[in-house]
Amino acid sequence: MDNQSSGSQHQDQRVVLVTGGTRGLGKAIGLAFAQTGATVFLTHRWGSVDEEDLRAEFTAAGVAAPHIIESDVSDAEATQALMQTIKTQTNRLDIVISNVAFSKTVQSLADLNRRAMERSLDYSAWPVVDLVQAAHAVFGRFPRYVIGISSDGGEVCHPAYDLAGVSKAVLETLCRYLALRLKTEGTRVNALRPGFLDTASARSTFGEAALAAIQARSPALLLDPTAVANVCLALCSGLMDAVTGQVIVVDEGWSLVSPLAHITGEGLPGPFTQ
Repeated sequence: MDNQSSGSQHQDQRVVLVTGGTRGLGKAIGLAFAQTGATVFLTHRWGSVDEEDLRAEFTAAGVAAPHIIESDVSDAEATQALMQTIKTQTNRLDIVISNVAFSKTVQSLADLNRRAMERSLDYSAWPVVDLVQAAHAVFGRFPRYVIGISSDGGEVCHPAYDLAGVSKAVLETLCRYLALRLKTEGTRVNALRPGFLDTASARSTFGEAALAAIQARSPALLLDPTAVANVCLALCSGLMDAVTGQVIVVDEGWSLVSPLAHITGEGLPGPFTQ
């Protein structure tokens, strides 16, 4: 049965690509799919990980080590080569998780410039299109599931997050249009908006002090990356195929809580009480 077949019974045969998958959320997603028996490919750039340590981490968890490939998602030719490598090793690709995000932080109006914006889009938004097109060109079919990892930055103004926020808004729009264009191909495309995650990326963007303040004041606000990974699993299980073109918030309900409650710690309903 080919990769257009759905259903969790085929998970042990599936091939999953997670870009930016060697740290933080991407690694958690890759590990979750590996635990289902899927073959997992993880990409990284700039030597951001010790590959042997990463493989050992998967092995210690009792799952098959991932295939780790250094690849620049902003480079269309590199993405094409990535797909060729996957085809050579497995001859199929069922799931694509577009997770890479890179944007210049904005400290003043002078930091807002076109070149920085284009670079942010190249890494944080457009790859979801390149990945889909390259997969079709190499495999002759589209992946069964495509997920873009977004954030609430398109609607909420986080400090220094201007360019990243714009890129995430673009990513979500692209996912919606891809979902419509690929519907007749049987491909489901969705975007996920995780809540706050204590990852290296978050610390680089918001600063160590900001993450420490959240940890001290509202530690429950920091989401376990595994929770996001589990939503990815559900969307790719075959049980949620009616869901496509959606932006799904994964934050355990924290976005429903008043900002005043975050500040004062008062007025939180039962499950949010520390």
